Parts: sequence; C-alpha cells; structure tokens
Amino acid sequence: MQSNISPAEADRALREVADSRAAMRRAIRAHRGHAYLWIWGAAWIAMPLLVHFFGRRGFAFFPFVIFPAAFLSLAIGVLQSRQIRAPLDKRFLGAIATILGFGILWPFVLGGAGYSPDESRNFAFICLLIMQVYVLAGIWFDNYLLFIGLLVSALILIGLFCFADIFWLWFAVLCGGPVFLSGFVVRYAWR
Repeated sequence: MQSNISPAEADRALREVADSRAAMRRAIRAHRGHAYLWIWGAAWIAMPLLVHFFGRRGFAFFPFVIFPAAFLSLAIGVLQSRQIRAPLDKRFLGAIATILGFGILWPFVLGGAGYSPDESRNFAFICLLIMQVYVLAGIWFDNYLLFIGLLVSALILIGLFCFADIFWLWFAVLCGGPVFLSGFVVRYAWR
C-alpha cells in the first residue's frame, strides 16, 4: 500500500520538523544545555594542564576536577527536571551504557593485561569513548553534539599520533577548548 503526499503536505511536514528542531534548541539554550559544555570543557582543559605542569602527580588531582564537574552536572539535571517535563529516553540511556560498558572491556580483551602503560593513550581512549557518546547524542537529538564529537575525536587522534610530545597541552587547548567554546555558541548564537 503506497501513499503519495502532495508537495504542499511534504513542505508542511518539513516546516514542522524545522519548527520542532528550533523549539528543541530554544529549550536546550534556556535550560542550561550550554552549562554542561562549559563545565566539561573546563574539566577537559584543567585535567591535561595538571598533567602538563605536574607530570604524573597531576593525575592525583583528577578527582578534584571530575567530582565537582559531575556534581554540577547532576545539580543542573535536577534543576532541569523541574523545568522540562520530558520523559527520560531509556533507549538512549541503554545505548550510552552499552557504549561505555563495552568500551571499558575492550582494552582488557584486546590487551590481555588491561590498559596501556602510556597514560596519554589511556586518557585519549576514555575521552574518545565520551566523544562517542556525544556523537550518539548528536545523531539522536541535535547535530551540534555530533559535530562537537567528531571534531574533538579527530583532534584527540591528531594530538595523540602527531603531537605526542605536547599531547597534554594540545588536548587542553584543542580538545577541551572547543567543548568549552561550543557552550558559548549554544548559549549566544543559536536561534
């Protein structure tokens, strides 16, 4: 059974999709979507700078960056849940759990003994997993996360394989920086 729609119906449907996307962007901008990008962009700037300036001792400070960022993200999420009455997409959460779960297992299966002794590779691997979540969220919800995920993933790989000598500084500026700056785009340039 085939149904043909008229050009006017197709045009109306496309306008509805565009209106829906615009409404979603307004909701994200109004309800702190940019704040997540600022928080985690700042964390992604701070953590590699700690390693760049303090060497291996910098890793000891990671919890002092990660836990406050996670707490702030959770606080924003609780605030949002009071303002946005949208059901949680359990399929999306399941997809994220699958990506992260398998991602944690891969190094153990492939490497036998676990993670690489090279901290920059371990850090890059974990950050690439997180960027995979951004890409998935971009496919699922809005393209801006897709583009951020793809761009930052490429920059992580370029830094890891082409600029290993300055990887930590590279990561802070060219990987954490775009995540942080994208918060300004979402907050002030989106329409």
